[in-house]
Amino acid sequence: MRVLAFVPLALALVACRREAPVTEPKPAAVVAPPVAPREPVSLTLHGRTLVDPYAWLRGREDPRTRAYLEAENAYAAIVLQPHQKLHDRLVAEMKARILPDDADVPVKHGPFEYVTREVAGGEYWIAERVEIATGKKQVVLDANLRAQGHDYYDVGAYDISPDHRLLAVGEDTRGDERYHVSVIEIATGKVIAELEDPAGSSMSWGGDSKTLWTTRLDDANREYQLWRNVPGTATKPVMSHEEDDPRFSISIGRTRDDKWLMLGVSSGTTTEMRMMDARKPTDAWRVVQPRRQDVLYDIDVHGDRLLMLTNESSPRFELREAKLGNSGPGPWTVKVRPGEGEAFGGLNVFSEYLVISGRARGLPQLWIHPTDGSKPHAIVWPDAAYEARIDDNPELDNPKLRVMYSSPITPESTFDYVIETRTLELRKRQQVPDFDPTVFDVERMEAKADDGTAIPITIVRRKDAGKPGPLLLQGYGAYGSSWDPAFANSDLPLLDRGVAVAIAHIRGGGELGKPWHDAGKLANKPNSFSDFIRAAEHLVQRGDTTPDKLVIQGGSAGGLLMGAVVNMRPELFAAVIAEVPFVDVINTMRDETLPLTAGEWEEWGNPAKADELAVMLAYSPYDNVAAKAYPAMLVTAGFNDPRVGYWEPAKWVAKLRATNTGDAQILLRTEMGSGHGGASGRYAGLADQAWVIAFTLDQLGRAK
Repeated sequence: MRVLAFVPLALALVACRREAPVTEPKPAAVVAPPVAPREPVSLTLHGRTLVDPYAWLRGREDPRTRAYLEAENAYAAIVLQPHQKLHDRLVAEMKARILPDDADVPVKHGPFEYVTREVAGGEYWIAERVEIATGKKQVVLDANLRAQGHDYYDVGAYDISPDHRLLAVGEDTRGDERYHVSVIEIATGKVIAELEDPAGSSMSWGGDSKTLWTTRLDDANREYQLWRNVPGTATKPVMSHEEDDPRFSISIGRTRDDKWLMLGVSSGTTTEMRMMDARKPTDAWRVVQPRRQDVLYDIDVHGDRLLMLTNESSPRFELREAKLGNSGPGPWTVKVRPGEGEAFGGLNVFSEYLVISGRARGLPQLWIHPTDGSKPHAIVWPDAAYEARIDDNPELDNPKLRVMYSSPITPESTFDYVIETRTLELRKRQQVPDFDPTVFDVERMEAKADDGTAIPITIVRRKDAGKPGPLLLQGYGAYGSSWDPAFANSDLPLLDRGVAVAIAHIRGGGELGKPWHDAGKLANKPNSFSDFIRAAEHLVQRGDTTPDKLVIQGGSAGGLLMGAVVNMRPELFAAVIAEVPFVDVINTMRDETLPLTAGEWEEWGNPAKADELAVMLAYSPYDNVAAKAYPAMLVTAGFNDPRVGYWEPAKWVAKLRATNTGDAQILLRTEMGSGHGGASGRYAGLADQAWVIAFTLDQLGRAK
């Protein structure tokens, strides 16, 4: 995110404060925060009457809305002003740890080697390629040039035709995740086609290198249509599939051998896959297995065999195989099941082996299964806690698997895993100036949940940091997404100043597979909150920290986590950082015109159902704000955010301020020109990261 423009508080408050005339700004210590007018709106659901005093803030076109958000930005700027020098030092520290010129390891794809690099002064990346036979270099896409004239820029989709002649790219210049697709002739850089908006983030060339398959969005940002395009010709686009069920979205992809197109139709709990010969774009889609509620699966092709990873018989998934016939797959047989403490999650097919990705004892894992029937094995990683994933591997015949790896004390590393020798060859490790991994300790521990479940916690700190000491505890716990302990440049300023950083791997995430996710969603969602509280208590009881030295942080669904636990145990935390927090649960989940809502009823529940409303209403942060002493808070929002409407954090902050019985400051900072992820670019976000870090250090008494 960018530094917010300073708006004089006296001017910004004019449209928002009706109680008293505006005067000159007061010193930061005594300046009053903005006061949002209360205009209560009542709603009755299943006999329960809910009152929303700040519903008017959803009015994006209401001039009072922007004025209020700008007043909040101005107030936050005044409160944080004493830490400007610290902020500037933090920006300089983080920037100094980013190499001005850097490049990824080249990836062989057909007759070329592709590479992505960054250059001094550039916010974005440049994709290039070298023709192996001649050594000739070409620019594939210069995102710095494409971003010129835009305050925000992001590439959501990117695909090169199988003949390596054309590039299709989907670009977002607002932060609202509604993409514009351009088709570029790589050799000349000429744009040969611009497709109809708004496109989704999924696209694929067909095997003929002429047909481009793209998704389109409905008003709720759901990818609901698949279109067949022939760019650069007079052929009109044709809609190939439309999904009417609002819970389901579609995606399109191509197998590694370029022979098959795969159309995925999926909700959070149910999948239906369709396939087509990639060289016959006018053929009909063939359904692999009709959708059945709560059955998830993914497919790939190996020769004349169809492979399926599915949870139909086990929540930890299993790999099945069938012969691929003209009339569809033959009988399915189980090929591989996960071992004890393991869960499968993804499948990649190569000529001589299969790669199954998943989780083992709460950490990511990759299993190699040779197709010649020899014994499978798992890759052995060097650290006790880490992040590992398969990287770009476009070649079907590939004796070395490209993987990415990092840990809290190991910068991002590119390895080639040699299948035959079972060894990791380091190709590149991110250079981080002024970083010494030997001065840090990483520890994995477990807290006990209320029901006895072991909750993993990862913690990193300097070896010379005293205990109990200041600590930042992070969490997410939703959608089956895992918060793996990866290297984070933004953690280093905290660690350097003696602050420990920990992650609570709570239920609702995917750290221990789908069962871990299921144990923290719908009626089980309260487990996520109690798990996080128990993790915090464990760190206090163990002597790692104390409540007055404990700051917590989460974003989006992790922001909901922050809102729920601070309502439950405000005295346990010194401060809270809630970034683009999903906190207005009932109002959002009952409005299916909003992006994501209908598709997420299977994650959170549907307020139209009395039993599901009761669960959500018991934890919804906005609805459970009460008269109590809240700790200091820093809350962020994005005005163009399509995932969490800016009004959710704005309403929450207004209600907290009006209800708080304590005197801790509650700040709201809204990025007015971007969306869910904040500002784009590798440097643009450092300023806002620095304000979050400065706020954290201030609350922990380390703002020096």
